[in-house]
Amino acid sequence: MVKRQASVSFFLISFVCLRVVVEGEVKFPAPPFNSIKVDSIDTRSMDIFRAQSMKGKYLSSLRKLISAAENRGGPRLRPSTISNIAIKIKTKHAPGLQVSSLLVDALLNILSKRGYQKDQIFLVDRDELSLARAGFSSPRKIDNLYNGYQVVSSRNQNYFNPIWLHDSPMPPTIHDRARFFLQYPQDRLMRIAEERKSYLPSILFLNDVFWINLSVAMDHLSLGIEGASANMTTGAISNYQRFLNKPTLAPATVAEILAIPELWENRLYSIMDLSHYQFANAGQFDAEFLGRESTLLLSENPLSVDRAALSVLNMQRKELGFIERKANELLLFQYAKELGLGDALKAETYDVQ
Repeated sequence: MVKRQASVSFFLISFVCLRVVVEGEVKFPAPPFNSIKVDSIDTRSMDIFRAQSMKGKYLSSLRKLISAAENRGGPRLRPSTISNIAIKIKTKHAPGLQVSSLLVDALLNILSKRGYQKDQIFLVDRDELSLARAGFSSPRKIDNLYNGYQVVSSRNQNYFNPIWLHDSPMPPTIHDRARFFLQYPQDRLMRIAEERKSYLPSILFLNDVFWINLSVAMDHLSLGIEGASANMTTGAISNYQRFLNKPTLAPATVAEILAIPELWENRLYSIMDLSHYQFANAGQFDAEFLGRESTLLLSENPLSVDRAALSVLNMQRKELGFIERKANELLLFQYAKELGLGDALKAETYDVQ
């Protein structure tokens, strides 16, 4: 059986000399710049819906946001049409900055009222330890459930699938290279092959699974903002650290992985909680730079909520004398637009009362 790999049109190769494995493991050479045309343009809404939500009172605001999006043509959350939902949460910097369990509870409550059973929904994040720090998991739990819902990390056998990967010639970090050496001490060729690969979170898009993306916002030097888009890409894949500090490669990788059709087409909503966000220090958690705003953002497009959240971060940065990270200068939004993921700079924002 021919291996099925993630396939997408890559105009970015001429920028960063990436090679991506597609069906049959064919390697595409770097084409001339501007010679690649995007095969399909995403036609789903870029709209952003915004609501005020005081801590502990997410349920009402979130219900209104989802209803507003559905009424404007967004996917309707019904078990009859969308049978399985993976909720990708962000716990990387827990407990200092994380998706609130109260927000997760509100979303689970809404889905339950819509008729979803507990075996149709599961919570996902890459790192088991960060899930435990955030209160969604515990090493002492035998069943690894959160209020009856399954919690899945990359330690679960079905989180990755060996035929779904992003292949890049970029070297891994020293930590990852040491891990590969311990894993394959006698097989140099296997180490070289594996260190090129970043396995995709296939649990989020295979087997009729659709995803909802819950994230928080953090300043990031290479991306501009580590938010919803990063949560679904570098926040979910294996062997990810080699990309994060590369000013061109990081946004290219995020855009490319988002553009994988199977992943992109199975999105439902991205939701950003701004009750806590970090506006400075470029990707490293620092409580000194935490800001607060009682706002929830929701969109079908993760890039839209990132652009809206970036404006909030920029307000704090300007007020305290930091350089503004201008959305129209960020490669993340430029690359995503070229790959047909929509122009986040033109997204409309609607306040929901």
